[in-house]
Amino acid sequence: MLTIFSILVLMFFILLAGMAIIPVFFGAPWHPLSDENINRIIKFASLRPGEKFYDLGSGDGRVLIAASKKRFVRGVGVEIDPIKVLLSKYLILTGKLTNKISIHRGNMFDFDVSDADVIYLYLTHQALDRLFPEILDRMKPSARIICYRFCVRNLEPAKINKDNNLFLYNLTKGRTVNKYS
Repeated sequence: MLTIFSILVLMFFILLAGMAIIPVFFGAPWHPLSDENINRIIKFASLRPGEKFYDLGSGDGRVLIAASKKRFVRGVGVEIDPIKVLLSKYLILTGKLTNKISIHRGNMFDFDVSDADVIYLYLTHQALDRLFPEILDRMKPSARIICYRFCVRNLEPAKINKDNNLFLYNLTKGRTVNKYS
């Protein structure tokens, strides 16, 4: 009996290590945010009811859940880790938000973001460098990008919070053609 329990505990810690350590090598470590930080992100994003809020590398889906509850947005998340996908789907189901949030298991680098009004990213510089500038051509010209902790190189943020850890990018600047061009 003790050996079965020991094996289960060992498997749990291996699984936990896999969730936290392995993604570091792909540029997107899992770092669960506090409720306070999630609320700051949502407030900073100035989300409006009905907007489509995408979270690339959505982890456990808590940012999407909070945004849908507080700002009445539709959430779309993409996560490559099947365990985090199951966890986020469970949290969405228990929060009775299945009609407002969808989670997809997949690679954020290939994910269709053409319908997003706001894209939230909590990625390292390596992952952001890989994602940009290619993603810009797949986004709406009016879309906004919110980055937590890491800024997008070669893009000028429209707004930075007082702690210098939230960056807002408006894509309309420099991507529209006016009658004088």
